[in-house]
Amino acid sequence: MDGKPLPPGLHVILGDHAADTFDEAFAARESLLIDRDVLCCGPTRRCNSLDEWQAMRHQYWTGLLPMATEQPLTDRGFLDDMARLRDAPRLTIWAATSLSEQLFIAHALHRADAVSLDPARIHVVQFEKFPDRHTRVLGLGELDPEQLRRHPAPRPLSREELGDYRDAWAALVSDDPASLDDFSRTHASASPWLKGALQLMLRRYPDCQSGLPHWDRELLAAVKQYAPRAARAIGYTLTREWGDADLTGDWYLYGRMLGMSRLPQPLLEFTSDLGDMRAAEVRLTPFGLDVLEGRESNYPTNPIEDWAAGVRLSSREGALWFNDAGRLVRG
Repeated sequence: MDGKPLPPGLHVILGDHAADTFDEAFAARESLLIDRDVLCCGPTRRCNSLDEWQAMRHQYWTGLLPMATEQPLTDRGFLDDMARLRDAPRLTIWAATSLSEQLFIAHALHRADAVSLDPARIHVVQFEKFPDRHTRVLGLGELDPEQLRRHPAPRPLSREELGDYRDAWAALVSDDPASLDDFSRTHASASPWLKGALQLMLRRYPDCQSGLPHWDRELLAAVKQYAPRAARAIGYTLTREWGDADLTGDWYLYGRMLGMSRLPQPLLEFTSDLGDMRAAEVRLTPFGLDVLEGRESNYPTNPIEDWAAGVRLSSREGALWFNDAGRLVRG
């Protein structure tokens, strides 16, 4: 099948790898903006300005990985060129179906609203299945240039779809977890990809029994199997969980590992230089093994100071919510 021509106007995509494929497929570098932030990780509290939002996200990523001191890339950065977004005769959002990609759509629409871009000028190229098979496309970085050229037809979003994504954004930045917890029930006709994405965000809350959010518990299990190789434990965790469509990335998981090694009662212990993820060596502590195997709970032995989207979780301030079999309960 011949490739389709690139739709006119400005385009936005999530991630540098997908952007490189886009460049190769369409040779249209100047028409593409790149969103480089993975909003399923870390705080997404409501901010009063774009500068405040960017400072919050930068502080999160540098705090998660202190050794990563480089400034975020700004070349063709989505949030660094709001004037182009405002003046675009047409905006096309390229996205797939995973959690991070669905939040990206909501984010792009929110920024378009902020500059008063007419929704009629916004289109979405939504990849759901690979062109040559029935496998779900989780992220556009999975596609090669030829597959990208055979993209689905761009389409405008209906009034109902726009409302669903705007409500999803409001739930993501809210300091009240109810809007996130209730989204699938209150938006029954929303895209299954969007409903599934917001349901996955509930995994950022600690489990009632273990006191650990989903990814921390999975990392403990992987370290038990693959210690002392931290990179192998991370790779196993990413591969094992890939089908869930919660694509966080290796640096996020490494940061969570580091956090579990710095608790008052550590769950993990590193025995090598922390600055090189590929060479890092890690093992479970006795307490980490007890938590993994259900003999102990991480909380209240260790405090909880974390973020679940827009909600600050703080045992010090008495502000806790837990995931109880997929529903949120106050701690």
